[in-house]
Amino acid sequence: MSSISVTRDVKGNSGLSALDITEITYMEFERNLYRIVVHTKDEVFYTVGTLKYWVTTLTSSGYNFVLADRNTLINVSNIIQLDKTFHVAYFGENLKGIEQKCFLSEKGYKEVVKDVKISQPHIQFIELPLW
Repeated sequence: MSSISVTRDVKGNSGLSALDITEITYMEFERNLYRIVVHTKDEVFYTVGTLKYWVTTLTSSGYNFVLADRNTLINVSNIIQLDKTFHVAYFGENLKGIEQKCFLSEKGYKEVVKDVKISQPHIQFIELPLW
């Protein structure tokens, strides 16, 4: 098991915690906080660095992360559904019953789809009507 160091609050007052990399659904750069916000199905954590650093580090370590748009890094291994129409990745419901999702840019969606077809052919693709 590999982990990254994160905090439970923006300023780090909670101290460091180790977060298992496989639990990460996506990471996003939050400009107004100047932090990387790390999402799991049930919690939110904070760390520092750039998304380019994290995508390089995580993929070099054997994890399946893709830059989904300029501010979002997605863990392809945790996707359970992809919306073809609106370019949304779904990760399933959290403990509160809320569906966790992440929006992707067109370029990011294409990268994720390319990766999914190779590494996770079982992922369900849905197509929502445009009305």
